[in-house]
Amino acid sequence: MNRTTPESMNTAFWVSDNTNIRQLVNSAWQMEGTPSYSHETILPKGVIELIFSFSEAPAFSHSSLNEKADTPRCFINGMNSTPLYLKTPAHQFFFGIELNPLAVKKLLAVPPGMFLNSVTDLTLISKDFDSLWHQLAEAVTFQQRVTIIYQWAGKKQSAFSEQELAFSSYLHDTSPAGAVTGLASRFCYSVRQLSRRSNDLFGMSTESLIGYKRYLHSVRWLHHSKETLTSVGYECGFYDQAHFIREFRDYTGITPGDYRRQKSDMPAHLFG
Repeated sequence: MNRTTPESMNTAFWVSDNTNIRQLVNSAWQMEGTPSYSHETILPKGVIELIFSFSEAPAFSHSSLNEKADTPRCFINGMNSTPLYLKTPAHQFFFGIELNPLAVKKLLAVPPGMFLNSVTDLTLISKDFDSLWHQLAEAVTFQQRVTIIYQWAGKKQSAFSEQELAFSSYLHDTSPAGAVTGLASRFCYSVRQLSRRSNDLFGMSTESLIGYKRYLHSVRWLHHSKETLTSVGYECGFYDQAHFIREFRDYTGITPGDYRRQKSDMPAHLFG
């Protein structure tokens, strides 16, 4: 299954049909080619990814860094609440996997909330990732790399409760963002337990998590619908247009209208 990206880039995408694997790895993707753009802005999109680079390392920066740094050859890009800016090399070749937040602690022995707004070298977490990088680099096809990841994740036994899985999926399910007490009731947590789980899984307070979901919902609507900005803001639970613009800009640095004018074929990715 391919997904559209800027011209001259070959891409592939995979989603597992194995329920046990999907509790750990949501999907895998690959991007290779000579980009027609020199800069990429990745807006917050509510995912945690392990990324393996087989080409020249792109320089990256975001608001938590004072200067650009080169990406490691294998790294975890934690959930972001601020944009990530990339200066793309002349040729790029990435293979990545999107993890279920619950899986991060199982696979890396570190709470996923610790990676909020960070790009972390995986070999500093475990030397096993150096071996995994070599296996992926030596594979010839995308499907072979998927098989390697499938086998790697399959060695980790997952035993998550329905309650844990439901909360881990909160950011991307179709439910309204809700309020703190309603969320606690929905997931059968006390308000205090919900706060601890939110910080552990997402690195955010419950209130911040609810606002983040409103924002993510608005990105999907802006990207895929032709509804007016007023309708999108109302649909996503913002009080009014000013509230929508203010919160969207806090996460992205641009307005909802700017996003719609600049959007690419890939949601939350801007190229220039």
